[in-house]
Amino acid sequence: MKRREFLRYSAATAAIAPVVIGGLPLMAGDPAIPLGIEEENDGVLIIIQLFGGNDGLNTIIPCDDDKYYSLRDPVSGIGVAKTAAKRILTSNTYMHPALMNNAYKDGFMGMFEEGRLAIIQGIGYENPNLSHFRSTDIWLSGINSSDPNTRLTDGWLGRFFADSLPNFPTEIPDHPLCIQIGGAVSLLLQSEKGDMGIALTDPQKFFELGAGLSPDEEQIAGNSSYADEFNFVRTLALQSDRYSQVVKQSFDTGKNSVDYRNNALSLQLKLIARLISGGLKSKVFVCNMGGFDTHVQQQDVGNGGLHPNLLNTIADSVSRFSEDCLAQGFHNRVIGMTVSEFGRRPYENGSRGTDHGASSVQFVWGHRVKGGVYGKNPDLQSLDENSDLVYQYDYRKVYSEIIQTWFGGTKETAEDVLQGRFVPLGILDTPISSISPFDEISENSTMVYPNPNSGNFTIKTEIKFASAIEITIYEMRGKAVYHNNIGYVQAGYHSFSVNTSITPGMYLCEISAGVHRKTFPITISQ
Repeated sequence: MKRREFLRYSAATAAIAPVVIGGLPLMAGDPAIPLGIEEENDGVLIIIQLFGGNDGLNTIIPCDDDKYYSLRDPVSGIGVAKTAAKRILTSNTYMHPALMNNAYKDGFMGMFEEGRLAIIQGIGYENPNLSHFRSTDIWLSGINSSDPNTRLTDGWLGRFFADSLPNFPTEIPDHPLCIQIGGAVSLLLQSEKGDMGIALTDPQKFFELGAGLSPDEEQIAGNSSYADEFNFVRTLALQSDRYSQVVKQSFDTGKNSVDYRNNALSLQLKLIARLISGGLKSKVFVCNMGGFDTHVQQQDVGNGGLHPNLLNTIADSVSRFSEDCLAQGFHNRVIGMTVSEFGRRPYENGSRGTDHGASSVQFVWGHRVKGGVYGKNPDLQSLDENSDLVYQYDYRKVYSEIIQTWFGGTKETAEDVLQGRFVPLGILDTPISSISPFDEISENSTMVYPNPNSGNFTIKTEIKFASAIEITIYEMRGKAVYHNNIGYVQAGYHSFSVNTSITPGMYLCEISAGVHRKTFPITISQ
């Protein structure tokens, strides 16, 4: 379509219905006012949507609970034997072996031991809806309503960015705000102002679609309806051309530093890493993975089969992506998380599978993530009235933290976007890394000795510039059990003594300066 034809067609139809070019909706916008997102916050969020409802009970497993094996038999059913599962340090929580075995650098276990994986148990919401469609909409919209008369038409990220950019879409950022890897923009990124992102599968085809749309015509002066529509479509055509070029340029400039497997999720993350490497400044990337509706033949007796293969793909793909980010130096800017519409029933269904359930497990990863296990193992003796697992954390606690800690939104913004106040879960540090006193310090420059220890040990580290230092020890579930405010120290090498009387076990020790920190595992023995 020629540029003049594009403008004429779009201006005539934009007032009637949205038109999409390169994933961008043509809808009338408000007068332009300054953009609201702070440039210095260059944090990136990766979301992996697990379609079908992931079985959390066979992902993170309470192997020390005999009730688990009365619900799921490891011989005739889908239970994972304790001897095969992977204990998380010395806790009573275990990973499915597929999250570690044959995965890049031990997959999720390797990431957990490095302090950059958070495992959130019991994630869900009140009065769970077990319909794939409605529960997916609840998760993506950030609004908990099972009332079919309540239409969920926009997403929590869509509302957040629409609020941050009140002049959108009359004025559009130079880089797309969000990118959905796929053929259509998710509800997650939709708002009353239209889609707050684009859909992308192939940068070359996207470039060919949008290239050459920059209009020859100048803007029309005045405030008439026709002028508003024409000028808006003109701006959108200009931005479609610009987005096609900036995406292509980022793809051509970017690179990958690790090898990825040839599966759909790995290839999606590979593309994302390359775009970030090439300088694309998008804030959110959304990818997806199907197959989690495991009603039949979920797992075989050797802990293989459909669900284990999916878990292995997630752990391997994310581990490779995380290593790619680290090797290319943008690891402090990127976090990721999984979302799935619900979990599965705690008991098997007779077909070596599980049916739709309630709460599940969520993973959040990244070098700015406070690694650990959050929440308790599910109480299999105390199910809800539908014989489902009882949730421990409202999923919007994670969303609230992303809005406030990761993207720098206010409490009021988070409350408005989520239509209620939800206290952040406390698993993230700010992505603004340029002022961290721990930047550019090698992993080996911070040492704990002895380790294991009896609760008395020394932390030796380098501080890049004068900072107020604190030391905190956390249970693996995330609860602080020791805190020491060291106070203001000068730049240089320091040794800090720690003396505790906490119970023997595995912990995470954190040395921090404001919102910046380094975290590492420690063992306290008898």
